[in-house]
Amino acid sequence: MTERSHDGGTPDDSHAAFTHLFNTHYRQAVTFVHVQAPSADVEEIVEEAFVEILARWPSIKNPAAYLFTVLRNGITRHHRDRVREVRLHERLNATRPLETTADPLEGKIIHDDVIAAFQELPTAMREVAVMSWMLHKPPDQVAEELGKSRSTVTTQLTEAARRLREFLTTREEER
Repeated sequence: MTERSHDGGTPDDSHAAFTHLFNTHYRQAVTFVHVQAPSADVEEIVEEAFVEILARWPSIKNPAAYLFTVLRNGITRHHRDRVREVRLHERLNATRPLETTADPLEGKIIHDDVIAAFQELPTAMREVAVMSWMLHKPPDQVAEELGKSRSTVTTQLTEAARRLREFLTTREEER
């Protein structure tokens, strides 16, 4: 008996249809994304779109139309992640008003608080934060070096910033 896929065809038919979609629309998808996103992120957005389509293949009625819907969503997600990164970077680099008297002990306390705050982060999140903020590596490079998606890296950076801010605010209020 021949195995059937959800769309009524055999798994080989589905594979052939997906391969045809990929071969027919890959360049068009790359061009579509390239016009709207930075070059460094185009391939990732396109790959994620095709992976999503493959995962949902049996339920997709019009794969070509669905491809471009998924691509638009990927571009939107990419822009949203970039905006979050910029805001996070701005918050982290915001300068505190200078104190009128420089107390060397205050600097030591702040340093110790920052170290303690980083130690409170989960190991994977701390690793991402250190690579990004202290080693000044862009999220794409951090993602590649750690074998994570760019989305995971930006999510971890956002959460790390929130946790650090919360920890440091609590410490400051305790003084």
